[in-house]
Amino acid sequence: MFAYSKVPNFGDALNYWLWPKLLPIDFFDDDKTTLFLGIGSILYDNHPASAEKIVFGAGYAGYSAPPTIDETWKVYFVRGKDTAAALNLSEDTAIGDSGILIRAVELPQYEKRFRVSFMPHYESATFGSWQKICKRLGINFIDPRWDVDTVLEQMLSSELLVSEAMHGAIIADALRVPWKAILPHDPNHRKKWNDWASVLDLSIDFQHLGPSNLLEWLMSFFWKKRRFVYALRKYKNRFFRFGFGLPLITATSALKAASQAKGQLSSDASIELVTRRMLVELDRLTMDFTPAVLSKSGTL
Repeated sequence: MFAYSKVPNFGDALNYWLWPKLLPIDFFDDDKTTLFLGIGSILYDNHPASAEKIVFGAGYAGYSAPPTIDETWKVYFVRGKDTAAALNLSEDTAIGDSGILIRAVELPQYEKRFRVSFMPHYESATFGSWQKICKRLGINFIDPRWDVDTVLEQMLSSELLVSEAMHGAIIADALRVPWKAILPHDPNHRKKWNDWASVLDLSIDFQHLGPSNLLEWLMSFFWKKRRFVYALRKYKNRFFRFGFGLPLITATSALKAASQAKGQLSSDASIELVTRRMLVELDRLTMDFTPAVLSKSGTL
């Protein structure tokens, strides 16, 4: 069973795409008494109390109260030092976001067709006018709601990825595509970036874009009222018909500046060290649960 947000996004889809490539074919089944918590900010306090929770690179982002780690939790590693501290775990468990294991998958080689691509957070892709702004600026637009193979092709075909989506940056970094971080429009999505960066040699140089249209501007007053944000999905088109979807000049200028910025990468040494440590844990996981009786759980 995968737990995921109501709108498809790249982080969620990575779980479906990556784990079947790295784990035995019979590793997962539909037994809900065992949960696999892999890629994403999915360490909540509302997982079934009696279920065994297997943590393999997941993170805590404050979307709920911190879970109490007891004997029903089996922690191989977590996303970063902030997660380890929040869950009262040893800092040694902070290895990295398990999406980095994409480095263990053989991927096609693509010609660099785009000087720069922009990948918003899936909420920004839903409510914003970023695709229109990218078209105006001649920037390749990558929708985080596309399937993983399409996103990867577009990403690997880019010389620079400007990304508000954290897993856009995580996967670009893992695959050695320079990236420029955009400060998430919703403050709730910001802290988790530093959690991921804490195990690498990274100090993230964020750039702020601001809202792309009046609808995103309106939403910025209601971030703590998530039900209101979710309700807006239903009425988004009505807002757009009244001009709330027209691109803002300020956002256009900000994205243009971001597209001209220098990209970041973690060092080769740090990403290779993290990858090696994860592969050791992957071998341990496979030995511990083969044949496995696991139920899949995903990311927010």
